[in-house]
Amino acid sequence: MPGGRLPCQRRTLRVAGLTCLGATIAVVFALYISLGRTEKQSYSSLKLVSIIFRHGDRTPTDTYPEDPYNDDKYWPEGWGALTNKGKMEMFTLGKFLRQRYNGFLSETYYPQEVHVRSSDNDRCLMSAETCLAGLYPPKGDQVWNPELLWQPIPIHATPRNLDALIVMKKPCPRYEKELQQMYNSPEIQKINEENSELYKYLSKHTGKTIQSILDVEYLYNTLEIEEKRKLQLPAWTAGYYPDKLRTLAAKSLALFSESQTMKRLNGGPLVKHIIEKMKSQSNTSRTVSPKFLMFSAHDVTIVNVLQTMGFTELLKPQYGAAVIIELHSTNDSGYEVKVLYLNNASDSEPHVLNTPGCTDKCHLQQFVDLMKPVLPNDWTVECQKLDS
Repeated sequence: MPGGRLPCQRRTLRVAGLTCLGATIAVVFALYISLGRTEKQSYSSLKLVSIIFRHGDRTPTDTYPEDPYNDDKYWPEGWGALTNKGKMEMFTLGKFLRQRYNGFLSETYYPQEVHVRSSDNDRCLMSAETCLAGLYPPKGDQVWNPELLWQPIPIHATPRNLDALIVMKKPCPRYEKELQQMYNSPEIQKINEENSELYKYLSKHTGKTIQSILDVEYLYNTLEIEEKRKLQLPAWTAGYYPDKLRTLAAKSLALFSESQTMKRLNGGPLVKHIIEKMKSQSNTSRTVSPKFLMFSAHDVTIVNVLQTMGFTELLKPQYGAAVIIELHSTNDSGYEVKVLYLNNASDSEPHVLNTPGCTDKCHLQQFVDLMKPVLPNDWTVECQKLDS
């Protein structure tokens, strides 16, 4: 497909309804997936695994004045916090990873094998912890307390205002300028104009000014969480939630890595980090350490990475969704990159994604060449180039 786009999209963002995606946004990218294929693991060829996953189910971070559930009593965990359901989702994800990679990973925890990085956010840190509890239950000498089958494993995080890898909150003037230009672009202005009546309707019933797709995204997230909590949504949401609001929310997420410059500055650093690890592995016959990289992140992180790699279909990742990038050796002494997507923590198998521009088998050098235009040479320097 031109530009790696799915047929459902067809630039329907230029009309008010954005109808095509509404029924399919939670479904994995139909044409990127090798139809009917899930991935059965081959440990003999596997050399490196990188997994970027969204945290588990959470409480709202944002609400609105007329929200009937705008009260701490409904959210005893706190605001923006991982719920018990979210903890179980992450524990399930850890068990899935253990089942899939058992044999590639040692049954017992070895610090040389795995490196875990997290967004410096409580729900992401807690998600990493519970995921690791499922991946590495202590065995043998690692059982330090028979009443608690859990062991501490290091999780690394950079303060949010310095993070230029996962949450991307480190100041980048060029990116901020590009993002503002995107919000003011004719495409987004047209979407806002065509949905102006919807914005007025939402503003009236929420008591909060809704005037952009970003405002809609925040509202959608709150309604989705309340629905998952089995709280009855207000009558005014009927006909708009979930499909119409979800589509606008997905477009809001996509906007953060819309242009090539935004991909370089927002999704490119993490893709480059993973590529560098794969290249290091390809330059030696032995397995480098660590060989299992985990990144506990957000829905926007997943969207940024996927769009940077060429997957341009709109997506609103579920809790526990994951992008998995595997490096395999080939029979001709080369290396192959496999990209997979896990819909959520309860999904039984990840789906193979065909990287746009690659054949069914994507050789490492081919993958690197495809990614070159969206990888920053020097992120700090590029962030300061406001005149380009």
